[in-house]
Amino acid sequence: MTRTLLIAVFAALIPSAAESQVARAPAPTRADEKYDTKHERNVLDFWAAKSDRPTPLVVWFHGGGFTQGDKKNIVDRDNVVGGLLAKGVSVASCNYPFLKDASYEEIMGHCARAIQFLRSKAKEWNIDPARIGVAGASAGALISEWIGYHADLAKPGGADPVDQASSQVAAVGGIQQPMGTDELIRPLIKAGGPPLFLFTTAPESDSVHHPKYAKLMKSLVENVRIEVEIYGGPKNDIPGPPKGETYSSVLLKFFFKQFGIKG
Repeated sequence: MTRTLLIAVFAALIPSAAESQVARAPAPTRADEKYDTKHERNVLDFWAAKSDRPTPLVVWFHGGGFTQGDKKNIVDRDNVVGGLLAKGVSVASCNYPFLKDASYEEIMGHCARAIQFLRSKAKEWNIDPARIGVAGASAGALISEWIGYHADLAKPGGADPVDQASSQVAAVGGIQQPMGTDELIRPLIKAGGPPLFLFTTAPESDSVHHPKYAKLMKSLVENVRIEVEIYGGPKNDIPGPPKGETYSSVLLKFFFKQFGIKG
């Protein structure tokens, strides 16, 4: 798929109603922290979980078609952020440059830099560098998967401590898997990648988030024996969460499992 066509496609990836409604959540421990100096949108919010031991971390990337959106737009923000913090998991949510200023690969690189920055702050911010996960919706799903399955971007011999930090993660969550999966993510998938969580409520009439993209992603990782969980909704043929469970509850349980936290 060409860059021009992808721009047209992803422009349609506006945040869903659930994502655009910012629910009440605790104020970030650190707001608008700069994870790089290359762009004004290289900022993140960080919520520190209360713990005497280093905490796992889930990093969120917002949707918006790579043309809009904000780090405040976390799907089911209150339940996700609050639920993670309640179990001793810290949270971060990142802004990143848009297509008017950067290519897809460059945007992904900016976001991977956020992971390296956070890992470089492990001691200062009480983060367990071995238990960092990523998640995002729509465009944020692609970003999370790119980070999860791309080769490590660390430069061990670099002078910059952020460059020296690993960009690899322990778990990946993709919500509303969009078009672009085949072009941007398929080439990266290989054995040994982190476990994957997928959730989509999109109907087949949604050409951008058609459920076939979540199914494709599931197939790609299953083919190389990467652990995957997938849930759908009443508007598609992918089985939904178990009775009594919701999007946020199964997402949290996935991360708790990967981090070795008992539910």
